[in-house]
Amino acid sequence: MKRSPRKYSAMAQSKRDRLVAKAQATAPRPNPERLLDHDNGKKGYRVVPASLYTPEANWVDQLTEILKSAGNPKANRSMVIREAIYSLQETLKEKTPDEVLHYFIERHRKTETL
Repeated sequence: MKRSPRKYSAMAQSKRDRLVAKAQATAPRPNPERLLDHDNGKKGYRVVPASLYTPEANWVDQLTEILKSAGNPKANRSMVIREAIYSLQETLKEKTPDEVLHYFIERHRKTETL
């Protein structure tokens, strides 16, 4: 037995139309702008995975333990790495791109000889 398509009464059709219109009007719309990096004054953070050689990672852990035993209960690896970044920023802030490149080349040469 084949059924014929449903026929809606005029009242049911208008209610359906109102519901569809309301759903379309209130449905969230994609907003790709929110994914762009806007500097709105908020100081946020990003998780940035970084690979360290075992001796480097051990040294960071040792510094963390030193800071904790010296009385800084909030000391952690992130704090140590952030301080290293601040130090690097201070060192390189007035340098040209060429000078930055040479800085890293020299640092790499020094670590190879150790």
